[in-house]
Amino acid sequence: MTLRFLFGLMRPFWLGLLIVMCLMLLESVALLALPALGGRLGAIFLDQSAQPVRREILLTLVLGLLIALAALRMGSRFVYAAVSQSLLAKLRLRLMDHIQRLPIAFHQSGRRGDLIALLTEESARLGTFISETLVSVPPMILTALGATILMMRIDLSLLWLVPVLVPLFFIVLRIVGRFMRRLGEQLQREHAHAIAIAEETLEMLPVIKSFNREAQVRQRYADQTEVVRRLELRRERLFGVLEPVIALTVTVSATLLLYLAGSRLSEGQIETAELVSLLLYVAVLVRPVGSLALLYGQFRTAQGSLSRLQSVLGESPEQVEQSDKDIHHLRGDIRFEGVSFSYPANKTAVTGLSFHIRPGEVVAITGDNGAGKSTAVGLLLGFFRPDAGRIVVDDVDTANLSLSTLRRAVGYVPQTRHLMDGSIRDNIRFFDAELSQAQIERAARIAQAHDFISALPKGYDTLIGDKGVRLSGGQQQRLALARALVNDPPILVLDEATSMYDIEGEHAFVEEITQVLQGRTVILITHRPASLKLADRILRMAHGRVVSDEVGRA
Repeated sequence: MTLRFLFGLMRPFWLGLLIVMCLMLLESVALLALPALGGRLGAIFLDQSAQPVRREILLTLVLGLLIALAALRMGSRFVYAAVSQSLLAKLRLRLMDHIQRLPIAFHQSGRRGDLIALLTEESARLGTFISETLVSVPPMILTALGATILMMRIDLSLLWLVPVLVPLFFIVLRIVGRFMRRLGEQLQREHAHAIAIAEETLEMLPVIKSFNREAQVRQRYADQTEVVRRLELRRERLFGVLEPVIALTVTVSATLLLYLAGSRLSEGQIETAELVSLLLYVAVLVRPVGSLALLYGQFRTAQGSLSRLQSVLGESPEQVEQSDKDIHHLRGDIRFEGVSFSYPANKTAVTGLSFHIRPGEVVAITGDNGAGKSTAVGLLLGFFRPDAGRIVVDDVDTANLSLSTLRRAVGYVPQTRHLMDGSIRDNIRFFDAELSQAQIERAARIAQAHDFISALPKGYDTLIGDKGVRLSGGQQQRLALARALVNDPPILVLDEATSMYDIEGEHAFVEEITQVLQGRTVILITHRPASLKLADRILRMAHGRVVSDEVGRA
């Protein structure tokens, strides 16, 4: 855990955190003043000959101090609530923004459950640690040191307890803390795995049901949940041991201290008021010392989460800045020149890949699974960077073209349509608030989707459910195509666009889509005969390279 990174997270909220800390410090000062007044008030009540006026004044001061403590505590909680929630929201937003800008290669190399855990449970834990736990350290130290010093002022002979108790305190922390970080990291991994299993189960639910595997999947999740439960139980037991041990150490020490103080009272070496104050300072001391013990355990647990957060935020994001180049001026001339690319696992996907697609040409890329078709599309879209060679669009190396401009120039319809739970309108415009209804309808008409949308009870406001579950496969395909066309891109990529159709539906779709292709540079990733008939040329790939270039539209 680097302090610079930690303080960097705290910096935007330094004023609010400072206010919380100041209120808590004032609370500590008021708390330290209370035993002194309480000791004098207690001595007066024990002394029947004390003047009533003095008794009433001290009682008023004590009550006023208690009211001030309550007000300070209330104020600190109000400010803390505002700051902590803002910090947590900012942290999650920063993390989400960064995760979205990380390259596809990063997401392919890790588990989604780890990122979800970091966005939810771990970010909440870190937010609480930063805004509450860390801020409370100075007030706790002030309270503990203040109570100890004031106790020593009452009777300096009790000072010998400090060099005995402090080493014992930190020895206990060291022993327990050694297991905290290791356990925290293991718990995070297993918790993330449990999230990944749950997410995968929901994703594959239709397959699970069709194979009658509900019981087996439930058992898999139950086993992982049991692993998490045991680790959580171990962590709680460690905390359960840490706090009572520290509290026992402090209480035994306080009992010994009071025994010694009582002996000195009987010998007349301290006064009654001092003894009462001493009792109250012991009560004040127990709470911050126990909290400091828990703080150490929380610090060790948060250390692993902060390390993972730092690791993710340390990944280099894609540079997707806007470019002045107008996508509608792009002609769609595409050239792959000796492009080679390997995935992180050293699996070579394409090697020496070269081909040329002229503006307005419809080219089908076909080949067996693993031939490199989808990798070529990913390289064109800038999801990956070539290890060697270059990709040129309109005589501009894509390495010198902003990803934002490049991706706006390419309308992409993936094999998995990735529709969201919202209205048809929301899915077509896909968070682009500047698109008008006329533009949305134009894209839907070109994609042959307007008729079925208009026939729905709520038209473009119809909710389609999670992943478009309320639409047929063909309707989902047309909706995804309309989304790709809404910005009128000069380049269109259809990745297995007819994979969900039967033969009759595929032929109908091919006939309807012919006008969509006119005037655009089109790449069809397909192996289906009907779709191949749309192509001016057919590039056949094998082992990551083009092995034949044939004339299409036979």
